[in-house]
Amino acid sequence: MALLPTDPKQRNLMLIGVLGLIVPAGAYSYLVHGKQKAKVAELESRYEQLETKNAQARGRAAQGGPDLQKKLAIFEQHMTRLEQLIPSGEEVPELLHAMALRAQETNVEVGRLRPDLATPGPFYTRQTYEVVVIGAYHDIGRFLAAIGSLPRIVTPIELQVGSPRKETDPKTGARRLEATFKIKTYVLPSPTPAAPPAPASAQT
Repeated sequence: MALLPTDPKQRNLMLIGVLGLIVPAGAYSYLVHGKQKAKVAELESRYEQLETKNAQARGRAAQGGPDLQKKLAIFEQHMTRLEQLIPSGEEVPELLHAMALRAQETNVEVGRLRPDLATPGPFYTRQTYEVVVIGAYHDIGRFLAAIGSLPRIVTPIELQVGSPRKETDPKTGARRLEATFKIKTYVLPSPTPAAPPAPASAQT
């Protein structure tokens, strides 16, 4: 059986019809694939941009890495030094004993030394003590300088000096004064003891 009509006129009409189907299909394929190609090109461009930015970021991180590590090391050193300046809860009696020794060394009599206020914080507790000392003017000044120079952080605050007393210092003959002030220090919280293990449940 013949595929095409033998009549030239009918054959030409048939070929024209077939071409009419092929041309729209080709145009549709061109448009669809053209849009996809443009989309792929856009995605490739964005990918290249992201790769460039990532490479730049990696370069900056590599350059800043040693500096960042150095800054962290310095920060850790500062934190270690700060912890050395702040006594733990168990060291507070030692600190108060050191203050009493400084009073003897500077010829000052401690009339009162008692806890005044504790303000808990997330990392340490701010503790203040009320202090009354009696001594000559210059001796009280030396005592304040001595406790301010202790290895731990101890800061005298709210100093009030009373009028000279009638009695004099037996060693120097200077008139004695009564000074009232507070000292402020920071105390690291005592480590929380580990909870005892839960007893094993009885097996039935």
